[in-house]
Amino acid sequence: MNEPEIELIRKAFKDNRTIVEKTPEEIRKVDSKYYQGGSVYTLSDGEFIDLEIQERDYDVEDHINYIEFAEALYEKTKKKVNVYVYCAPSIKINIRLYEIPSEADFKIRLAQLKNSSRIERIKSKIIK
Repeated sequence: MNEPEIELIRKAFKDNRTIVEKTPEEIRKVDSKYYQGGSVYTLSDGEFIDLEIQERDYDVEDHINYIEFAEALYEKTKKKVNVYVYCAPSIKINIRLYEIPSEADFKIRLAQLKNSSRIERIKSKIIK
């Protein structure tokens, strides 16, 4: 497992649930017509965390990609999907947050932390 990513999940999204493993490719892979997700982890309760590192301004296209991935993974596994999108301080978020009508059980959370040497070190390790 990628410790810097797990630390980012814990610090930026304040999620301290037990991560069991990086989700195997055969489980996390969805139909090729959809975005394939970022780093996907399986939690002890069977839920998933999809960690996304947003490197450009966040817009509707990105949001739709994450929604479609979450819905496809949920349809495949019937387990809740938590999409965590980390945005660097310089990233602009160009969407309005709204409730998404869907039968899939998923949640999208955005985190944008102010410049912090610790978070920047974590981010630099992840992007390498």
